[in-house]
Amino acid sequence: MHVRGRLASWRSSILALLVAALALVLVGTSTVFGAGGTTKAAPDRPVAREQEPGQSTGFRLPFEPGLEVPIHQGWLSSYSHNGRAAYAYDFGLHEGTPVLAAAGGVVTHAHDGELACGGAELLLLSNYVTIAHPDGSATHYGHLEGADVEVGDVVNAGQVIGRSGKSGFTGCMPHLHFARQAQGGPVTQSIPMYFDGFPDAPLPNGQTITAEAPPCAPTDEEVPLEAFCATYLPRGGEGPAYFSRLDTGIDFDWSTGSPGGYWLDDPVDGFSARWSGQFTFAAAGVYSIRVFASDRVRVMIDGETVVNYWSAGRRPARHLSTMWHLDPGIHRVEVEHEDATGRGTLQVDWTYLGLDDEDARWSRSGPVI
Repeated sequence: MHVRGRLASWRSSILALLVAALALVLVGTSTVFGAGGTTKAAPDRPVAREQEPGQSTGFRLPFEPGLEVPIHQGWLSSYSHNGRAAYAYDFGLHEGTPVLAAAGGVVTHAHDGELACGGAELLLLSNYVTIAHPDGSATHYGHLEGADVEVGDVVNAGQVIGRSGKSGFTGCMPHLHFARQAQGGPVTQSIPMYFDGFPDAPLPNGQTITAEAPPCAPTDEEVPLEAFCATYLPRGGEGPAYFSRLDTGIDFDWSTGSPGGYWLDDPVDGFSARWSGQFTFAAAGVYSIRVFASDRVRVMIDGETVVNYWSAGRRPARHLSTMWHLDPGIHRVEVEHEDATGRGTLQVDWTYLGLDDEDARWSRSGPVI
């Protein structure tokens, strides 16, 4: 099932579920979490999109890259990962280890303040966080030492949402209980999932794994050199990012292929994107900043807007250019774009025009003959 009309309005629909979802509490059959009774399921619950093994997964592991983490319990175990928890994982994280959101979404359930650990009598007494995602699924993070987010918070993939612990039915053995699941309650039926770096098969039970580092993160400290960190978001730029990746340049015709990835393989509702990178401008002088855009676009150099094509309404594709004087050295280039249909075009580049009597011309790809 493709994510179609739900992509543009996912955030509002998830938030609309909050009132109903807050009334839901699960009584489960395995190592989980949350105090209270049972109620009827939330109406109009989204149907979670299925992941296909071997394809882009859309979800990262819920802990920091570089950590060597044992899998204490995987899918379909005889101990407790069956029934609702059939496709859950128990990751052997030490107490206090940061727990990260596996994908962007909205916090629909969070519980904190539990201190006890032990046996089955504490089945419903765990600290946890549950996050709803725009593909109709949710992820659950249980046995936390503490939660760092609240219901209604919008979180990005990789954001710290809590700290691992041993609260609840854990035998006082610290670990993170993690599951991808249906939306509608703090803990619901778990469903199969695959992670970035491990797209082909379930994680191996009893083995130790290490999370891959994301290709880039859109922060001031991590802006790449001679490339862009590209962040793709819902149209309008609100809500958590779908994903970030390295783009060596901006030369896209999305009518021949989507931006890609699990979240944007069929972007019929459009999308927004932001690029940020540092580039070497070898010579002092005037540069021609050139843009071809089928929709809204804005280009900034060192925080100053040099191209602004951001009207209230959509206009035909057009070429845009301006001249800008730069000193030699490394300059930060940022581009913002909104594509209304998911099938547009965007090109951004620059050419050195020279200084005084100089007639030398360069583009990012080398001398212009």
